[in-house]
Amino acid sequence: RDLHSFPTRRSSDLEAFHGSARLVQVGDKRLEVKVPAGVETGSKIRLSGKAGSGKDAGDLYLIAKVQPHAVFSRSGPDLTRELTITLGEALLGGEVEVDTLRGRVLLKIPGGTQSGQTFRLSGQGMPRLKGDGAGDLYARVKVILPPTLAGRQRTAAEEFLRQIVQPN
Repeated sequence: RDLHSFPTRRSSDLEAFHGSARLVQVGDKRLEVKVPAGVETGSKIRLSGKAGSGKDAGDLYLIAKVQPHAVFSRSGPDLTRELTITLGEALLGGEVEVDTLRGRVLLKIPGGTQSGQTFRLSGQGMPRLKGDGAGDLYARVKVILPPTLAGRQRTAAEEFLRQIVQPN
């Protein structure tokens, strides 16, 4: 068997999530390639009997290159994203909507959540290439503070801060 390797055009993470079909020009041939869900940069896609012609045709291997997503970073089947929450949600807790590649899910934020804390959403990552479930999504919290306080807001905040013990 012949081993020919041609890099494919860069696929997006959404195509890698759902799978897709691509047309690839190899020499004078146009081939339709099925990109499986869960493919990642460096994954090999084998096209049986597409290298050469006739009875000597070997297999053609394409090497996938996946473009990074604007919101999610990827490590194998696992995804990470930043999740902004309000000061009130961090202090008192609450439920927040989290956009995933599968859709929106609700995440319960416990009171006292710190900026930088990470929550795992099981099964909300990329599909595994061999079809064995999905990775996880890790949502890293970023607490958004209110803008500059003035007047009664500032007085209320100062009173609140006098009443709590906060480590450095």
